[in-house]
Amino acid sequence: MNRDIAKGFSIGVFAPITAFVIYVGFYLEVEFDTAIDTINRMGTMTHHISLSVFIINIVLFFMQIKMFRDEVARGILVATIAYAILVLILILF
Repeated sequence: MNRDIAKGFSIGVFAPITAFVIYVGFYLEVEFDTAIDTINRMGTMTHHISLSVFIINIVLFFMQIKMFRDEVARGILVATIAYAILVLILILF
């Protein structure tokens, strides 16, 4: 695997997690454990994962394309596809 693709994959995996933690911590203004419990009870965990991945990774993907870093953008795309498979598995099982 190319080093730039691995860098993009890492960015694509960790950026949505960071964005979700920031969203829960600052926007919802509740404890992290309470927010996760509420999201699980409502059954919307896959919705929150999908939304944070889509918003963050699409911005990062197009930023990398604009800066002509196609290999990094490819890694971000692979991470997005991996998240899509994860969400599909969570929905089905």
